Amino acid sequence: MATTVSVIIGSNEYSLDDGTLVRLVGHDGWGMAPLHRISDRGPEQHGETDLGYRLDPRYGTLVFRLAVTELDTMYSRRNTLITRFAPQNNPILKFDLDYGERRIACHYVGDMSLPWSPNDWATQKLAVRLKAADPTFYDPTERSITFGLGGGGDAFEIPLAIPWEIGASTLDQTVGIDYAGNWLTYPHRIRIAGPITDAVITNVTTGEVLDFTDTTIGDGDYYDIDCRYGYKTVVDADGNNVIDDLTEDSDLGTWHLAADPEAPAGHNDINVTGSAVDEGTEVYVSYYDRFLGIQT
Repeated sequence: MATTVSVIIGSNEYSLDDGTLVRLVGHDGWGMAPLHRISDRGPEQHGETDLGYRLDPRYGTLVFRLAVTELDTMYSRRNTLITRFAPQNNPILKFDLDYGERRIACHYVGDMSLPWSPNDWATQKLAVRLKAADPTFYDPTERSITFGLGGGGDAFEIPLAIPWEIGASTLDQTVGIDYAGNWLTYPHRIRIAGPITDAVITNVTTGEVLDFTDTTIGDGDYYDIDCRYGYKTVVDADGNNVIDDLTEDSDLGTWHLAADPEAPAGHNDINVTGSAVDEGTEVYVSYYDRFLGIQT
């Protein structure tokens, strides 16, 4: 399958390479995510000590050819492009690749000045420069694992093969996730549906916990946890902020599914415990596989 590129704006998707509007002739900036290294240097030190790195926002460019035979058609297509990449639209760029679909959320930042020349207007090239505040791509297929006395019938792709340890309505289960991304992911929804008391969700691989000890979530109620940066929220079924129910040693700021090599081969063991549960109790973790870049 040939690589195709489109843009998603709201609920609408528009091709950027079908020839009816423009033809994509090149792009740059969509490979490895940009980063900067963090270092320290002592007063007598030769060289420096590397302390790791942080990813930076990504800037990428799309280059198109606008092939038309009528001047009015050229201006109409230019207007369509301006409308689609208007700064308020926050487009999602979509690449359909041989190995799957990848998306990245962007903002328009420049290059679309659209110069005109009487000699080459019928075959002019134009560029669009985009910024991705989060420089990683994601597979839009939502992944989800489910914990509950019903046996996890809603689990997606990942079987719950490890048996329950049940005694006096107590839940204690560990499930292995073979995470397919090559960059860490923060689950966008972890739902704990009651009844359950003292719920604790632990990524055994990373050591991070979400601990609701001394909290009871009643039958018919649930807590939704959003671990993504810019969110980091815990709300109940009525939308109330219940973040204070997390214990002080919880890791809401960093709780994630790890990629290799932090989690060898991407294998994350997730453990869920709690008491006073019944067959209506359910805990599930939903996330997207994330990637450092695309190759075409």
